[in-house]
Amino acid sequence: MKNKKNLYILAGVFVLLVIIAYFLTAERGQRTTTFKLDEKILQIDSAAVDKLEIEKNGKKIVLQKTGGNWTITTPVNYPAINQFVNNALFTLKNYKITSKVSSNPSNKDKFGFNDTNITKLTVYQNGSSVGQMLIGNAGPGNAQSYIKTTEGNDIFLADEFVWNYIVKNDLSEWRDKLIVSIPKGLIKQIDFISKDENFSVKSDSTGKFFIGKDTVSSSVMDGLMNLLQNYNTQYFKDTVLADDRTPDYFVRVTANNSTEFKYYKYLDTEAVKKYLLKVSGNNQIFDVDENYVKQLFKTRKELLGKS
Repeated sequence: MKNKKNLYILAGVFVLLVIIAYFLTAERGQRTTTFKLDEKILQIDSAAVDKLEIEKNGKKIVLQKTGGNWTITTPVNYPAINQFVNNALFTLKNYKITSKVSSNPSNKDKFGFNDTNITKLTVYQNGSSVGQMLIGNAGPGNAQSYIKTTEGNDIFLADEFVWNYIVKNDLSEWRDKLIVSIPKGLIKQIDFISKDENFSVKSDSTGKFFIGKDTVSSSVMDGLMNLLQNYNTQYFKDTVLADDRTPDYFVRVTANNSTEFKYYKYLDTEAVKKYLLKVSGNNQIFDVDENYVKQLFKTRKELLGKS
């Protein structure tokens, strides 16, 4: 009888331990949620936001509003893509927390809250920080993301939170890729210099272009001028180039002002040829491939329509 009583006691202790373990480890429901479903981790006034700090994989970018436009101030000073920032503010203004998906710290990796995937966002309004947010993986549905505060283990699913409006695997994606915009009607002359070429294309009073006395192909020239109206880079390279280096390809475009494009080869393999591009009046160095160079640098034969 005594042994039976002891068995009941042990069984009761076991059940109690199971209950305790459950409450310590289980993903608990809305009763323990720090935030009500109609609250937000970050509550912003998008019109007052004047700075965003975004950190991912040990890298940081700072976007700051200056004179109505957005500029990158860290790690470089460079124009940002205004529409990208506006998209980020739109999602921060309109997202809603719909559920808590986990309180278990062992599930952080599952939802993207690890050193590789996590994005940390800090928002400033009128010069002061209004809070921070951690962003993990994109959610299972359209315009869903997993988010959390910088403290605690609670992970939430947010609707109307477009993940790639804020998370960029390459932070340089925030930079405006436009290098120059030269209206085609203003171009008067283009000079081309390389080890194999050295000539100029000039326009006459009627707007036709010539190399010496030879007429330039109108279709080739139109394509070239259209390119210069919206000349975008492929990639960015945060480095400097010495002024005394001789470029492999050189293009000077004369319109109202003169703009020089200097291309320096830095990688030459059978598979790929890469160049650094330096543009007059711009401290940023651009990273482009050979096909990109040849879109602007035309040979005499190409321009005369003979190739």
